[in-house]
Amino acid sequence: MTHKLKNVRYFVVIGLLTYLLSGCNPSDQAQQQKRELQRDVLRLRMGQALNPTDAEGYIQLGKAYRELGEYENAMEALQNAIALDDEHHHAYNNLGLVYTDLGLFVLAIETFGTALELSPGNPAFYNNLGYAYDMTDQFDEALDAFQNAIETEPTFADAYYNMASAYLHREMYQDAIQNYEAALEIEEGDADTYFNLGLAYEETGEFLRAIQSYEKGLSLDDSDAEAYYRLAQAYEKNDDPLMMRRYLEIFLERAKGVPYLEEQIRTAEQMFDR
Repeated sequence: MTHKLKNVRYFVVIGLLTYLLSGCNPSDQAQQQKRELQRDVLRLRMGQALNPTDAEGYIQLGKAYRELGEYENAMEALQNAIALDDEHHHAYNNLGLVYTDLGLFVLAIETFGTALELSPGNPAFYNNLGYAYDMTDQFDEALDAFQNAIETEPTFADAYYNMASAYLHREMYQDAIQNYEAALEIEEGDADTYFNLGLAYEETGEFLRAIQSYEKGLSLDDSDAEAYYRLAQAYEKNDDPLMMRRYLEIFLERAKGVPYLEEQIRTAEQMFDR
């Protein structure tokens, strides 16, 4: 299960890059994207050398470093931006995202809070704050933040998704279903939302709806091996052993050599013997 954070404007760049590289296989695409980001870093560093008082340039440099996973460099760049302009809300938001990636959620909460003080009512900042609260098990605060994001921008699908995931973590399945479905009314082409919705339906015993959700998710993105495992289990619970075996076979083929799926692989092999 994933969560969705907002790094304002930078996702547009990544989305365009993904589109341009869509003809590549995944490993080649990842390597090419990394090279593009490294070139961006070099270009931005040269720009900062020529104009070292450009706070926006440091923010863009911090974003690029974060995408490369170079978190110390990202923090340094974003802190430089804040030193130059301590009222730049995007600098604080992006620094909060770095802290979130590193699991430093208390620092992330403080930093997203500062971003909101500088830009009250920013729905992306509320969404990010809600996720950080959720990760520190501050459930009520997380819900308040997600709700603030939705009240500010009623079509903000990511806030519905993250609120649903907070409910799902706590086995509050009907609330999770309601919010995943709200997210899909806004953004119906998101595979992760369908996968998580399927899990919530499965946990409430609505196996046919779970099957429909998993299958819809796989029609949008068939790269998630674990989704085939969940689909096979849902078919077993729905008393359809033929379809169960079909999806177990696909899962076992795709899960080969994936360490985090070892337990599911063992269970799938046992399911074949039943």
